Amino acid sequence: MLALWVFVALLFWWAWRDISLIQVWDALSQLSLLSLVILLLLNGAIVLIFSSRWWIILRALGHKIPYLILAKYRLASFGLGYFTPGPQFGGEPLQVYFLHKNHRVSTETALTSVSLDKLLEMLSNFTFLSIAMIIVVWQGLFFQEMVGTVVGFTTGMIVLLLGYIVILWMGRTPLAWIFGRLPFKRKQASPSVIRQTLLDVESQIGNFCREEPRTLLLSGFLSALKWIALFGEYALALRFLGLDVSLVNALAIIVFARLAFLTPLPGGLGALEAGQVFAMQSLGFDPVFGVSMSLFIRVRDSLLALLGLWIGGIDKK
Repeated sequence: MLALWVFVALLFWWAWRDISLIQVWDALSQLSLLSLVILLLLNGAIVLIFSSRWWIILRALGHKIPYLILAKYRLASFGLGYFTPGPQFGGEPLQVYFLHKNHRVSTETALTSVSLDKLLEMLSNFTFLSIAMIIVVWQGLFFQEMVGTVVGFTTGMIVLLLGYIVILWMGRTPLAWIFGRLPFKRKQASPSVIRQTLLDVESQIGNFCREEPRTLLLSGFLSALKWIALFGEYALALRFLGLDVSLVNALAIIVFARLAFLTPLPGGLGALEAGQVFAMQSLGFDPVFGVSMSLFIRVRDSLLALLGLWIGGIDKK
């Protein structure tokens, strides 16, 4: 744990080594009140879009829960996951808890909806990153020396996730099968319960994939809409900061931001700041904009996460 925080400190030092707070303040002062309101409204719309895929999955499973209620649960989940070490995981059990406690959704069905939503989210994330990095490499901006490794990793994740979905669609339950062959003591009851839960959840996801192909296609459309909105918000924020960037440059910068959140650091701490500075320098921009953009993202996401934790605390009472 100590080594992790030392690494975070080194990343922060590298990002801020030649930059003063006055420079960052001067850059952020380019954001007028109108631009902040526009970004706030756009980000609010994006937060609402995040719950759309989960909402249609639950409706297809027979649970018509109000959209804004699910958006509130999703925000609470984000708040917990944001401050949890790891690539944006940790808040999903809270979503399951809220569904089961407040809406009497069975634990297996709640797990099915959250797991399928997360599976499709990961698939869309790696698809976006793969396409974005191929475009960035094609334009000769980054990753020239490590194109095979980077694109190979993202493509491999896409194949793995798609393969898992296809196996479930075929009626197989691979995780339950693997878990059932792990060496546990016979007297332990919890492993059998966990295996049965995995079996039920994977079976439900497989049935869903076979019986709800239109919902899956709509989920893909909503995932694409989310990424278009995220890209638009990011490009607009860069413009408001005074950076005249091309769409490809904006795409390259956002790739580094998204890769930071895949690191095993809470909220991509340090990785976001260092990645943004590196991207700005490599594209020929002042690294001050990298620190400024990362600070803007950090404050925005932290406030959203804290709001989510507050909402989650109220609902748990």
